[in-house]
Amino acid sequence: MTINKYIILALSILTFAGCSSDDDFSQEQSRLPLTFETSLSGSRSVTRAVGGSFDTGDKLLCYVRHIYSTDLSTDKNYLEVDPYKKLVTIIDGEPTEELYWDDFSDNNSDGHYLRTANHALQSFYGYCYNGGEPTTALVNATGILGWTTDNDQTTDGDMKKNDLLWSPAQNPVTYVHAKENREGLSIPYTHAMSKFTIVVVAGEGFEATDLNAATVTLKDMNKVGTFTAPTSTVVATGTTEVKMYANATDTEKSSRAYEAVSVPLVSLTKDKLLATINNVDGNNYDIILTDDILKDWAKGIDNEKSQSGINYKLTITLKKQAITVVATLADWTDVSATGTGEINFTADVKTIDKVNDTSLKGGDSFSLWRTADKKNFGAIATTAEYDGSKFVNTPAIYWANGSTSYYFRALAKKTDSKTLDAVTTFEANQDIDLLWGTTAAHKGYLADNTEVPYAEGAAINPRTGNVPLVFKHAMSKVVISLETTNDASAVDLTGAKVTLTSLANEGTIDLESGVVTASTTKVEEAINASTSFDNLIMVPQTIGNDAKLIITLDDNGTTYSLQLNQCTDGTGTAITTWTGGNKYTYTISLKKEQIQFRALVQDWVSNNGSGNATLDWD
Repeated sequence: MTINKYIILALSILTFAGCSSDDDFSQEQSRLPLTFETSLSGSRSVTRAVGGSFDTGDKLLCYVRHIYSTDLSTDKNYLEVDPYKKLVTIIDGEPTEELYWDDFSDNNSDGHYLRTANHALQSFYGYCYNGGEPTTALVNATGILGWTTDNDQTTDGDMKKNDLLWSPAQNPVTYVHAKENREGLSIPYTHAMSKFTIVVVAGEGFEATDLNAATVTLKDMNKVGTFTAPTSTVVATGTTEVKMYANATDTEKSSRAYEAVSVPLVSLTKDKLLATINNVDGNNYDIILTDDILKDWAKGIDNEKSQSGINYKLTITLKKQAITVVATLADWTDVSATGTGEINFTADVKTIDKVNDTSLKGGDSFSLWRTADKKNFGAIATTAEYDGSKFVNTPAIYWANGSTSYYFRALAKKTDSKTLDAVTTFEANQDIDLLWGTTAAHKGYLADNTEVPYAEGAAINPRTGNVPLVFKHAMSKVVISLETTNDASAVDLTGAKVTLTSLANEGTIDLESGVVTASTTKVEEAINASTSFDNLIMVPQTIGNDAKLIITLDDNGTTYSLQLNQCTDGTGTAITTWTGGNKYTYTISLKKEQIQFRALVQDWVSNNGSGNATLDWD
């Protein structure tokens, strides 16, 4: 509380013999200086909108009037004739004119003499303009004025100009000349306006510097107020947005405080949009009043409205929306994960048509890339690891803002112990079940239940819901199944060996498309297996004419051979290419070659014969 005492002395001082300068004047002294005691803010625990004391240039107004009543505590009638009431102006600690008690009295007029019983002076009301001016002129007799909330308080000093202080009618003070009993007029000023303070904290995903360009705007603030200081009442009309003043960013606390004042009686109800926070590293947020906020503010709310002299303070911690995924593996194994978000976006996907899969194990992981430009995915954005219930990103990644959409791609491999094992390079090697992930075709449902279709591989808009990834096998799967007959032509397949020749066993994967390009180098024996050839992971490639499928029996070397690109599918079409994600099953039926005879009868002189055997394939 700041207290300033203003004592108005007479221009001339009568000197009395035997009295020092500290002695009181005699009862016959006709002019007693009128003392004003102004304070901010009386008994109310409020602080000034700017600073905690009166500042240079503040205009303090006090309407003083002469009261006459048989009971000064209840019946405050006052004389309706001049000069018994006056609007006193105090600037920079000094009143603009000298005043005395007797300036509000007439000792020559019966019933108007201040020094008689049942007469007193009263501070009827007070105002402090703080550098601003009323929009409707003050009516001296009633203490009514109009005050308007500026919709832009972003410049230093704007908020102070909007901050109106007032003082209600005070108890009357009777004239007492004796120094030890003397009283002045006490004028406590409080805030006529409501103040809002929003402290924005840069939380997870943000840096303190992200607040430097951020702005906060109050919504549906009251525009115009008619203030009646004597009774501390106000009538509000009209609404406006108010751009708040931004204090300097506190880098140590990663926070920034925003302040503004408004005509009181602002509606404060659940689900009301109180303010918007814009451009926090490109992100925008809405501040919605909740039951918890209103509960904390309960002492300052009456009839669901803001009150004069109350500072409604709210701390908002912002978090970027973490990116979470639902992952599914096409064809061979299905896996998935879900996550939750912290904030809502304009086009917010609440749910998607994907579910979790029980085949996931703790420690399963994949590498994730993201980009706004699918021609340049750059470095790995994060590694997602399954913790037993959801995927956790290390490091955490966030939506940059509420409008930038991203393309997502991922790489992993399937092993004997893991459904997904993160892969960090673009190499594609034979026998490695390389998995390529892209955004799945799915349906999203906005907050208003509008259904939104998303094509596979398309850019995904910011959301609190999951980004669904579908993992596909980038390699080709080859199954070779050997059969024989159940009659005398059957061959013994025990220990049979399968060899695939002149094939590429390595290549590279294109992250954007998921297509594997095989190396131009071919190996003489890409596959040479005698125990397992029913789940061969091969590099997708074009099968050349020199590629062979050779079967060698364990019977001293019986060999069957065929040209690989002449094998046909169920429609009779030759399989000349292995494509990623496809499984190719070659069923080879083997049987002994039947002995066939051809006889020729010639003359006695010469006879010769020949025979041949052929291998039949089913």
